[in-house]
Amino acid sequence: MKRGTTIVVNENKSYHNQNIKIAIIIALFTCLLILIDFTLTTFVINNKFSEDVNAFNLLNTKTVFSIDKIVLYSSAGATSNEDKKLEWNLNISQYTDIALYLNNRRDENLNKENYIKRMYIDKITFTPVAKGTPELYYKSINNFANYNIIDSNKINEKLDYTVVNDKEIDLSKPEVYADGSTPITLEYLNKNILENKVFPDPKIELKYDGELLRRAELDLSEIKCTISFNINIINYYDQKFVANVYIDVPFINNEQNIYDGSVEKTLENTNLIKFFRIE
Repeated sequence: MKRGTTIVVNENKSYHNQNIKIAIIIALFTCLLILIDFTLTTFVINNKFSEDVNAFNLLNTKTVFSIDKIVLYSSAGATSNEDKKLEWNLNISQYTDIALYLNNRRDENLNKENYIKRMYIDKITFTPVAKGTPELYYKSINNFANYNIIDSNKINEKLDYTVVNDKEIDLSKPEVYADGSTPITLEYLNKNILENKVFPDPKIELKYDGELLRRAELDLSEIKCTISFNINIINYYDQKFVANVYIDVPFINNEQNIYDGSVEKTLENTNLIKFFRIE
């Protein structure tokens, strides 16, 4: 009986060890399959990325469109909530006018490649601000550096320009010349950063500019913002070019401070912002 019992136990141990070996082999084989799949997937992704990069580089062997100059003007404005001057009760907003100057090498040669067929702005974003509501507007160059908000000029997601070839453009509307000679003018507005702000003495002189922010003791860090958007251009070859624009709202420049009224800032450089052909 003892010998029989011993034989049965050994058979169970041998069977158990065999199962362990099979399980290990299956696990190793599964790991091998996963590794092969991962390697193949990585290879395909890297190969596709490499092809996309090469295709992109082939489309952008030269610069056709760029923004070489940006002019910014920051100040503030307000609307009054009181008809009677018993006190100053204001809704205060901060604004920055933006002018972007396009270089399409028209002085060298104007042709179907650098002639604008269609232009629009989209993918507008703002970094979060502690106070106010950031918005972007089309603005006439004639009203540049003036607080002149026109509600109908507010850009909701996308701004399509009318491209003009052979007539005078209407600067009150988003119109541009096909030869690229028209500056792109926009207005950033941080609306109602302070609402119903009361200045109790109606006899004090209030300037409706950046001084309002100082008098209201507004911390500029609360309205710090970066604006971003895409400018899209399609030429007469139906090639599409896109520029990603990022603008930090300026409050201080050299010896200028918005608390003193306004700030002007000019950024200028060849290919300051490049348009990249994507189609």
